[in-house]
Amino acid sequence: MPSDTTKIVLALIALMHLKSLPGVYTLRSLSYFIKARSQTEPSIGLLEASKYHSRVWFDDMDLNIHLNNSSYNKMMDFARIDLCTRLFPGWQVTHKFDMCLAQTVLFFKAEVPRFSKYTITSRVFTWDDKWIWMQHRFSIKRKARPVRKTLEVIDAALQSAEESKNQEPIRDEDVVVEEEDEDDIDPIEAKAPLKGDRPNMLTSQVHGGNHPNDAAAIEVPDKLCCIAYSRMVAKHPKGKTIVPAKLWEKMGHKEAYPGEWEQYRLLGMSLIEGMMKIGDPTVDIAPASAVGPAPTVSSRRLVNPTRARI
Repeated sequence: MPSDTTKIVLALIALMHLKSLPGVYTLRSLSYFIKARSQTEPSIGLLEASKYHSRVWFDDMDLNIHLNNSSYNKMMDFARIDLCTRLFPGWQVTHKFDMCLAQTVLFFKAEVPRFSKYTITSRVFTWDDKWIWMQHRFSIKRKARPVRKTLEVIDAALQSAEESKNQEPIRDEDVVVEEEDEDDIDPIEAKAPLKGDRPNMLTSQVHGGNHPNDAAAIEVPDKLCCIAYSRMVAKHPKGKTIVPAKLWEKMGHKEAYPGEWEQYRLLGMSLIEGMMKIGDPTVDIAPASAVGPAPTVSSRRLVNPTRARI
């Protein structure tokens, strides 16, 4: 029989790795389907996002003591299930079709620190005659708004240092060098109508406060840590692919404004097509001809996948 100390140690280890115990992943997945069984209509619009909240725990960390690579994909599973249950109520019970994952692409921008809370904002990004692409934005809360690093700030600091050589030198902490990244602002939420007295991040930056970095006038955006894309396909139990446009109609989604969905889809596809070419060494090389100069690399510019603007 194990001693009481051994039992306590084993219990603590199990508690610290609760999310990775056998069967927990399945139970967490099933909980979404159970909650969605009572839904008869989509709870969000086709172009709206769902938010999944989690925290970095012991079994999520790697040797660098932050969210490990495998946990990104595992948590994206729950975010996708949450999004699908909101968009397609009864999709596996009433309508009997499956959402199958074909590919994921992740672009890391910053770490998700240990024990920190983070949010996965997921939405339908674009689609074609077969595939549905979803976007997932991993973000954490900021403690303070970042200040844009500009040449004016650096030049002013150097000039001030030369003019006051006999005075106390400028310390590193006197010059703010954290660069503000526009990718941190979710383009969809920034364009959303105001709710109550909540300031809009874009309009406040132009019209509010004495300075664009006035924290009192501008809402602090979350810090974007990772942006990921999932390629999905809807499959009938008999193995046939359900065309996304038909799926939207079947699940009761209606377009609010004529041409809105198509404009959104085309902009998303322009990004996805460029992203899929990254890493292919032959994609930008002109075809070889029997007579003429050697193949040259074209000047086509690929879209930065972390700068999606819809």
